[in-house]
Amino acid sequence: MNEKSFSLRRFALSDVSNVIKLFELVFGGRFSPEWWNWKYKENPAGFWGKQGDIWIAENGNEVVGHLAVIPEKIKLGSETVTAAQLVDGATHPEYRRLGIFRKLVREVCSEAESRYGFIFGFPDEFHKVYQRLGWKSFRMVEFLNVLNSDRPLKTFFNNNLLVWFGKMAFRVFRDSRYLSPRLFLKKYPGVAVEISKVERFPDEIDSFWKQARLEYETIIERTAAFLNWRFSRYFGNYQIYLARSVEKGDVVGYMVLKKTEIRGVQDILDIVDLHALPDENKCVLQLISLATAIAKNEGLDLIHCRVPKWHEYAKIMRKLGFVSLGATLEWVKLYQPRLILYRTAEVGKIPRIQTWFYTLADTDYA
Repeated sequence: MNEKSFSLRRFALSDVSNVIKLFELVFGGRFSPEWWNWKYKENPAGFWGKQGDIWIAENGNEVVGHLAVIPEKIKLGSETVTAAQLVDGATHPEYRRLGIFRKLVREVCSEAESRYGFIFGFPDEFHKVYQRLGWKSFRMVEFLNVLNSDRPLKTFFNNNLLVWFGKMAFRVFRDSRYLSPRLFLKKYPGVAVEISKVERFPDEIDSFWKQARLEYETIIERTAAFLNWRFSRYFGNYQIYLARSVEKGDVVGYMVLKKTEIRGVQDILDIVDLHALPDENKCVLQLISLATAIAKNEGLDLIHCRVPKWHEYAKIMRKLGFVSLGATLEWVKLYQPRLILYRTAEVGKIPRIQTWFYTLADTDYA
């Protein structure tokens, strides 16, 4: 067999160990059979057949390429539909530029189109490959609150003048928009809440979600089963906070936090997920303010969040000193995260990509 030859086939459960080796080579970090079982087999939206919607490329006994979709429950208008999220695209470094990825995309989509009305994903910088294959692409927006700009700027820029200029630009831009949270407490609607840290989401989150979901046209359904699977404490160091009404004790909102790193900068706090009942912006304000207090108390440099720029949460973040990085990332030629969509069915509803509400919780789960 030629050293760079390969063949494609459907995944088999006996491939798990070789797939994990590929992931560790391509993505870094450590993966395990338990992680794979959690992500694929224990997905509350289901696991198709005995092998899932997974394809691999192999050379002999070595897995050199991988791509899969996992089912997701999506609120689409007034309905809940099952769509497919594209995940875990990986190609061995020595087998790149051989067309493996394109062929895997075609195979996975061809297989999935009989079961799902559409496929979506959050790709890395290879989003242009999807666009050439007929996918729609939508640029998402990142929000940052820079608490200490020295280390992050020095990570991206070696020039001291650029670091100084960046610090001044961030400070001026943030201060021009920042308003004290106390002003919001008087201005914004909502009940008084009490926020507590919990180990897992209670079953009553389902009642909360039935109300919270009403303001969205397109969003991944956040039931208790989904949230407790997504934020399993065994596969991520997540911090979960529930906001309850002081008067009635009902769940009014929640927030999920996680420490992460970008380019070796470890002092970043991600607001991974954030939701509140309609017209409970006071609760959102208090949750974001809590995240800021936690980051400052732990000496973290950045707070990072992802929500659509058209949503009310984005407006609140801007008033609290968060900077939208959409245009900035494009200006400095850095990759901007994308939401991509592929229609598989000739009939049936597909989402308007511009109405999709997303957070960091929606992206591929490593």
